[in-house]
Amino acid sequence: MDRRGRVLIVDDERFNITVLVNLLSPHCDTLIAKNGEQALRAVHSDLPPDLILLDIMMPGMDGYEVCRQLKADETTRAIPVIFITAMQGVADEVKGFDLGAVDYIAKPFSPPVVQARVRTHLENVLSRKKIQTLNADLTQALIEQKRAYEELHRTRIELAETQAIAMITKVFEKFVPKQFLERIAKEGLEHIKPGTVELSTITVMFSDIRSFTKLSERMSPNDIFSLLNGYIGRMQTAIERHDGFIDKFIGDAIMALFDGAAPVQATNAVRAAVGMQSRLLTYNGERALLQREPIIIGIGLHSGPVMLGTLGNENRMDSTVIGDAANLAARLEGLTKFYDCRIVISDDVFRALEPGQFLSRPLDRVVVKGRMQSILVHEIFDADPEPKRVSKQALLPLYRSGLELFYGRRWLESRAAFQACLQQYAQDVVSQIYLDRCDFFLAHPPPDDWDGTFEMQHK
Repeated sequence: MDRRGRVLIVDDERFNITVLVNLLSPHCDTLIAKNGEQALRAVHSDLPPDLILLDIMMPGMDGYEVCRQLKADETTRAIPVIFITAMQGVADEVKGFDLGAVDYIAKPFSPPVVQARVRTHLENVLSRKKIQTLNADLTQALIEQKRAYEELHRTRIELAETQAIAMITKVFEKFVPKQFLERIAKEGLEHIKPGTVELSTITVMFSDIRSFTKLSERMSPNDIFSLLNGYIGRMQTAIERHDGFIDKFIGDAIMALFDGAAPVQATNAVRAAVGMQSRLLTYNGERALLQREPIIIGIGLHSGPVMLGTLGNENRMDSTVIGDAANLAARLEGLTKFYDCRIVISDDVFRALEPGQFLSRPLDRVVVKGRMQSILVHEIFDADPEPKRVSKQALLPLYRSGLELFYGRRWLESRAAFQACLQQYAQDVVSQIYLDRCDFFLAHPPPDDWDGTFEMQHK
């Protein structure tokens, strides 16, 4: 036999038990029961037999009754029973087979016959159990394979959905910045709905190309888009390099946002603005080689509370920024034309910067169009061409002195200071503005409650 089985020998005679144990031990493991009760207990043990050799004539419970109880119990019904008995009548054999026995060996038994029949039935039992085990293993394998297939199918679906969402998100980020999506779509794109709003204090940048309409009148549509894409690509790099993100393109205008701690967002915004102007100088150099007109841009920066959210309905939505900070940044960009400078920042941005971090000077106390309250604005001139930058830097002590005298209503002395500024640098438009104001106030003194505010009459 390929592997050993367990045979239970049930007999009340010690001699028969000894003979059978000696015959079978080389081929299988043997268990012993001396009566019917012991036999029934043995089949319900932790190691039940694979085959039973059962004597019929035993005191107490005979072999027929033992066999009947075995076959009546579902847990022991499948164990094969071979009767070994001196009862050799045909009726006895028939009764044994009727009770469920698989074989019948007459006493006195022949050792070769016992060995052959036990070997045959035990091999059948073990083979059947092996097949049952294989079937069970196969069934379990099929169950596990089905489960694995379902899991794989589910995983593929989830992966496909994840990849689809990632792809959609990546495409969506080309139209709505990732930083914006993190605020308005915290639970995923599929959960975006109109009316999602988050209040934040951020620094808003607004930049615009000066005289773009006039510039574009002499260009074909393809040339206009080529110009804008070349320009915007360079500006976007400068913005993203300093942790800003573009909220939207408005024709030739760019609106960008900078968040984080107040000093960080303000510093990043100014660095980005300086970087944009520096990149523009390089871009204009490339355009000059192609005999194309230079581009001039103004940049306005302001820090303040805004609402970031979605507008529209379920069919059409747009992300947007609403708040005074966004409007004021656009107004400050407009001031760059009036003061002939490149970057104008509000006092809120200026006070968040580290002193001396950038080349700057106060410009004016002004009420921009659309507002009632005045604001103090400053110029950042780090990105001015070198001759202009050096001249403005040299003027700073005299320029600041002229401003102090101006706000102190000492018009003649202030006028002299700004006149001296213009003698050093005749192209300084801001000094000329204050010189003209001094002349005006000398002829028309302001009221006693004048605080130096200038009201801007245009955007």
